[in-house]
Amino acid sequence: MSLQLDRVPRKKVAIVGSGCAGIAALWALNRTHHDAYLFEAANRLGGHTNTVEWRQSKFKAMVDTGFAVFNTATYPNFVTFLERMNVPTLKVNEPTRPIEMILDTSPDNSIFQWAWASLRAMLGQGGNLFSLRAWRLIFDIVRFNQFSVDLLREDDVYGSSAMSEKTIGDYLYREGYSDAFRDDYLIPLMASVWCTSPDEGVLDLPALAFVRFMRNHHLLSTMAEPGWRTLEGGAKSYIDAVMRGFPPNHLFLKTPVKHLTNDETGRVRLHLENGKTEVFDHVILATHGDQAYQIIEPSATEEEKAIMSAFKSVERTCVLHSDISYMPKRRDAWSSMNSISLSSPWVHRDIAGKSLTYNMNILQHIPRRAFGDVLVTMNPIRPPRPETVQGRYSYAHPVYDSATVRAQKVLPRIQNTRGISYAGAWTSYGSHEDGFTSGLYVAKAHLGARLPFELVDSASRQGEHKLGLVDLFLRAIILLIQVFVIDFFGRVLKGSRVKSLVHANGNANGKKSSWR
Repeated sequence: MSLQLDRVPRKKVAIVGSGCAGIAALWALNRTHHDAYLFEAANRLGGHTNTVEWRQSKFKAMVDTGFAVFNTATYPNFVTFLERMNVPTLKVNEPTRPIEMILDTSPDNSIFQWAWASLRAMLGQGGNLFSLRAWRLIFDIVRFNQFSVDLLREDDVYGSSAMSEKTIGDYLYREGYSDAFRDDYLIPLMASVWCTSPDEGVLDLPALAFVRFMRNHHLLSTMAEPGWRTLEGGAKSYIDAVMRGFPPNHLFLKTPVKHLTNDETGRVRLHLENGKTEVFDHVILATHGDQAYQIIEPSATEEEKAIMSAFKSVERTCVLHSDISYMPKRRDAWSSMNSISLSSPWVHRDIAGKSLTYNMNILQHIPRRAFGDVLVTMNPIRPPRPETVQGRYSYAHPVYDSATVRAQKVLPRIQNTRGISYAGAWTSYGSHEDGFTSGLYVAKAHLGARLPFELVDSASRQGEHKLGLVDLFLRAIILLIQVFVIDFFGRVLKGSRVKSLVHANGNANGKKSSWR
């Protein structure tokens, strides 16, 4: 329950970290009588919100290399904030998730590419209309969207303890989903939504958290898609709006915090890397989870150590470039987001050779005629051509596993203790909305900030997923296809392979005996 502001004495508050959580907390506290200070280790504000210049001859455009798009359905608090601050936004005119795909292979079969486009475009190119792989991929997408929510019902029946240890990789194997669905749809999809590399960790995510995240973000709807938008002038525009009028002597860039301690009165001492010490009544650690742990570790309680040590992050590289070899070979197959992987799609492959490229011409309305191809690639499978590169950036992203989910559930035990609050996307599912909401929440709940709108719990707002008549009918059709088509042909093909192997071994043995 939030405190009433008039009951909260004026406090000197430090916010450590200027990502979405730190900026949100600062905006909320700016509306109070508290005295807020902002510390940032980097030489700029924003964290993943990093808008940079793209230069092409005499033209200049602003491009987002980290956080770039949001939607009106699953970012309720962020959207309301933008409206309150009169920050202009633009509609993204193309789908930004892989409902259907265009499949394309290079002549030497060493590269597999797809773009996120329409079903008609997918089936109308490259012989995909007659491709069993393409049809199986579509079937598995529809099947997953319909049946994965059953995991949430199982959790209601058996409890979180029974479900929390199961990974999404385990679930896909148990239910018999195809390699194409796993490697070419689900992994790139979650990499784009969570802004992580497609090559690590996705299959180890807890299945329950995975499906709940997808449901809450409208990613289990086969046909409908929420309206996606981008910020006019780049995502940095909302940070500029918050910082307008903020006292310059309360902002400390290039000032890393080494650790913190409590003095004899309970106040919090921030020990800075430059050797200075600052004292505050309250500190909001709006850094990554593992960074927050490093800051509190020297003075942490055993409970704080047990909880915070479970949060980890990993660095990812993003490259701003114009190398179109990262896009599908056919320009009419280009979409807002494009995945590329090394090796052939027709044989088993290691998913380590995957990268995701954002077409910023589409996402941010950047005219190609004036600026050329403007691309941002996450986790490049090979370096883009040097002459096409205009910038390289590194961003840390939360790592999610069963230990992380358990730690998130008990994090409230240490919130607002010892004068310390924790905020960041890592406290929830990792989206910009999650981070922004966490910053608003700690300012409201721990320091009495009054927000000009009702704070929405984006993690649980959809409630129970109920099946309608259309869902039941579609499920029946899917089960019939699964049993009488997919499973039947699977058994036939498996039997044919066994017979071929037996025949081949027999011939080999016969030849060997004859030779003897």
